[in-house]
Amino acid sequence: FGDLEGRPPVVRSGACVGDIVAVSGPLGDAAAGLRLLFSRAVDVEGRPDAGLAAALREHTAAQLAPTPPIADGPLAALAGATSMLDISDGLSIDASRIAGASGVAIDFDGSTLGDDVSLALGGGEDHSLLATFPAGARLPGRFRAIGRVVERSDEAHTICVDGEPYPVTGWDPFTGWASRPAEL
Repeated sequence: FGDLEGRPPVVRSGACVGDIVAVSGPLGDAAAGLRLLFSRAVDVEGRPDAGLAAALREHTAAQLAPTPPIADGPLAALAGATSMLDISDGLSIDASRIAGASGVAIDFDGSTLGDDVSLALGGGEDHSLLATFPAGARLPGRFRAIGRVVERSDEAHTICVDGEPYPVTGWDPFTGWASRPAEL
């Protein structure tokens, strides 16, 4: 529930060729924390160990206690965001949802994605905000530019990094869903 305070909603389908792609919040930090928990917070038999996990708390906070940049959502709307979505399933898959709804492609600048591009693009649960803004717009709040909206060359390639097609990766809650409840 919320209140748009008379503003129209910023939806997925508004991205336009030439728009700036920007993010507010971390990219890949939650996935890095999860990777660390599965590799170093388990006993010799692979079972979770609360003591080992507690010792890693400083490095796993993004996974265990995310802090979404909620206040930046209304700031983005007021700044003229053309599309917006939270990043919960992974930057690549969530950006592809904006690209698909808008009939465009998104080209990320690899130098803005950190040391582990695969975690930044495919790791989920960062709960950051992804938005597009008109070219030349001043980015509000903690938003930072990470790419551009470009023309889609074909249906198969909606996400690129430095101009090269990148696979849509992340978590899709509908993968394997049969559209009806399982028989009891």
